[in-house]
Amino acid sequence: MRNIHYKKLLVALVVIVTFLVKANANDVITVSDGYIKSSIPGSDITAAYMTIINNNNQAINLQKITSPLSDRIEIHQHSMEGGMMRMREIKSLIIEGNSQVVMAPHGLHLMIFALNKNLIASDIASLTLYFSNNTNVTLQLPVVAYNK
Repeated sequence: MRNIHYKKLLVALVVIVTFLVKANANDVITVSDGYIKSSIPGSDITAAYMTIINNNNQAINLQKITSPLSDRIEIHQHSMEGGMMRMREIKSLIIEGNSQVVMAPHGLHLMIFALNKNLIASDIASLTLYFSNNTNVTLQLPVVAYNK
């Protein structure tokens, strides 16, 4: 009788430890407030926005983004140069330890080129973010109307 309780306790501990290890790996990076703009008729480009939170003490680098939507997704930043607003690609994005980076219109964002389908408000789209600490975060983001 006593062995049965020990076996149940052992199984419960294994399940709890497994859950904690997985939760800890996912808690290093969290993403909130993510969305993708719907595509404009006749255009195959759109943008994604979100807040990326690094809950770790060490800086991490967003290195790559993939999606079934497109083979080409880039990190872009708006900046003012010579009185003109310009947009440029940045190859990677550093998120310092215990800090966050906000991707928002007219600032940092993800440019999604050559969409393989039109995106309409209420769609859900998948993006996977690849970080320098070998963490990948797959997101299911809502598509919102372009004019919002």
